[in-house]
Amino acid sequence: MKKFTLLFVICCVFINAQFTTPNNGTSYTLTSLSAAAPTVLVKNGLEYTLTADLTLSATDKLLINEDATLKVNSGIAIYIYGEYKTTAGNFTITASTIGSPYRGIRFEDGSVVEMKNTRVEYGGGVRVLTTGFLMDNCILYKNNNTLSTSLASSAALAFFQGTGHIVQNSQFLENSRAGINSGANTSVSVDILNNTFYGNNTDNGNYPQINMGPAGTDSTRVVNNIITGNRLNTKAGGVSVSGLLGGTNRFRIEGNTITDNRYGITHQGAGSSGIIKNNIIENNNSENNPNLGGSGISLTGTQKVIVRNNQIRGNLWGITLLSNAVIDLGTSDSEGNNVFKNNGNGGTTTAFFNNTPNTVNAIGNCWREGELSNDAMVQTVIGSLNPNTVNFKPYKCAETLAVSDFQKSKINVYPNPSKNHFFLETENAGNIVIQDISGKVVFSSIVNKGKNEINTNLQSGVYIITQQYEGKKSNTKLIIK
Repeated sequence: MKKFTLLFVICCVFINAQFTTPNNGTSYTLTSLSAAAPTVLVKNGLEYTLTADLTLSATDKLLINEDATLKVNSGIAIYIYGEYKTTAGNFTITASTIGSPYRGIRFEDGSVVEMKNTRVEYGGGVRVLTTGFLMDNCILYKNNNTLSTSLASSAALAFFQGTGHIVQNSQFLENSRAGINSGANTSVSVDILNNTFYGNNTDNGNYPQINMGPAGTDSTRVVNNIITGNRLNTKAGGVSVSGLLGGTNRFRIEGNTITDNRYGITHQGAGSSGIIKNNIIENNNSENNPNLGGSGISLTGTQKVIVRNNQIRGNLWGITLLSNAVIDLGTSDSEGNNVFKNNGNGGTTTAFFNNTPNTVNAIGNCWREGELSNDAMVQTVIGSLNPNTVNFKPYKCAETLAVSDFQKSKINVYPNPSKNHFFLETENAGNIVIQDISGKVVFSSIVNKGKNEINTNLQSGVYIITQQYEGKKSNTKLIIK
């Protein structure tokens, strides 16, 4: 009897430790939520600590309007059924103890979400089950999706259903698995615009940095992103947008810079069609095993993919076509204008390999950049399962093709050189990354319009600061003494 009573008391304490809002239309801020649940959300100035699970009910609202930090205890989760909106300029959600992750944030079916100007780090990531999710000017850093308790499971930002999602002007840095993903058995359409991805998949499993499933009759659009791998993560790919389980799938991959991953872009799915254009796809060869990948672009079983105006250099393969996939690499009415250079392995350069029995139109491409090629030279860099199945003439060579650039915004850094303490002035609020000369991201921060004080802990050397805001990007050099 005593054991039963003790167990009953323990269970009641556990249940009472959680907090669920009353579902009566109440609008909360962090301050008012802390007042309603002072032991669950502990306030200390502009720092809050979440000590137990928090659930925002369907008719209630939470407005993040303070430039504050929310620390979340190990194993704790946030569930949003109602409306969540950020108006603060700089909000951080982090672990109370780094190395002891919280479970993450889950936006439930029917929730309304505008997540802006927020840094989410050292937790289980963000899981989305609603429609019309918006993420703008956020940073997702070192989230751990390996743990069985992680709400997002396989990505820092995981979509499990819904259409009309937008993820823009944000950074996905050194998360344990993918930066963004969606499920293989549900249709999710999302616009992934003007973001920076660096060094995701630190677990070094078979995950690309962007790993999207089918979009259905709508489209997945991956546009104007910078997707850079950490070459130590040899299993981390660049972009996958696939429909592995069949059905309709449409996609657009345009204007991205994809470098130093295991592969650049891959797509599988018999019901899939899409456009790949204006991308720079270089040095995606970190695993360095041609039997396991390394293509700039690899297509398997697709209905039809139009490929135009891409720069494809330094990968193990340029473009590979598998399992009856259909590709349009250029026609007499619409030339391909793709550029290939030094895509090779084992001493052999392969700009394009057609591993299907189908004839491919590939007119108007530059197969050997920087060289005045003849037919024999071009044929040495084109392979096929069956001879004479690639229509590559006429072709272009030694032609520099422009890829859509970003509109510039101005930033000013001073003093420069500095000793890890400097000021950054910008015309727009947004976020910055600092990279060393190898391209590794060594610092990131959300910045406000005007003057920002920055403190770093960098070794002496030369770095590049990149600021981004609504598709505008600007670079400047930083010297640390």
